[in-house]
Amino acid sequence: MGRPISLRKGSWTEEEDQLLKKYVEIYGEGNWKHIPTKAGLNRCRKSCRLRWLNYLRPNIKRGDFAVDEDDIIIRLHRLLGNRWSLIAGRIPGRTANDIKNYWNSYLSKKIASESKNTSSLENPCNDSTNSEGEFESFSGRKVEGEGEDEEEQDTTSFWRSLLLEGEYLETKLTVEKKEMKVSQVDDFFQGLGDLYQDMEILGGSG
Repeated sequence: MGRPISLRKGSWTEEEDQLLKKYVEIYGEGNWKHIPTKAGLNRCRKSCRLRWLNYLRPNIKRGDFAVDEDDIIIRLHRLLGNRWSLIAGRIPGRTANDIKNYWNSYLSKKIASESKNTSSLENPCNDSTNSEGEFESFSGRKVEGEGEDEEEQDTTSFWRSLLLEGEYLETKLTVEKKEMKVSQVDDFFQGLGDLYQDMEILGGSG
């Protein structure tokens, strides 16, 4: 019995890119099962798929991310965590790799900075309790599943944290007896409705 052929790793050559493009042109995108033999590539199926999706497919969008793309990424990240392939599926032309790099290098830091500034304005004493010392700030609660591998994260952690936030806000308003403008309440529940709608769409597409 012969020794298994060692698959090539590392950078792709121009010749390999052309073979992969020709294969997709003939057999279509997504038919990766027989690509090593039919395309004449000494690469694994996963390597071929990622090379196509992240670099070679013709509809890849390059350049700066638009404001509406930022908004979609933020909302979907709240739902899905670091599941970049699923997020990329909702943003035409953007690759999972580009979105991941953009999130890690810029967007997550921007959100953290804005959250810190908002927290400082709302609570200059940095006190984790209200005037009666009874309720912990929601921003300090740890969401279950944080830090886990992106493929193992459970989307239910988002819904759990969302329910906790709703309970906290309701109790906080009751105890402190603060008036909230109707527009603020509408915005909160409108955002909640949008997120539920996103979840339903994602569930249906799977």
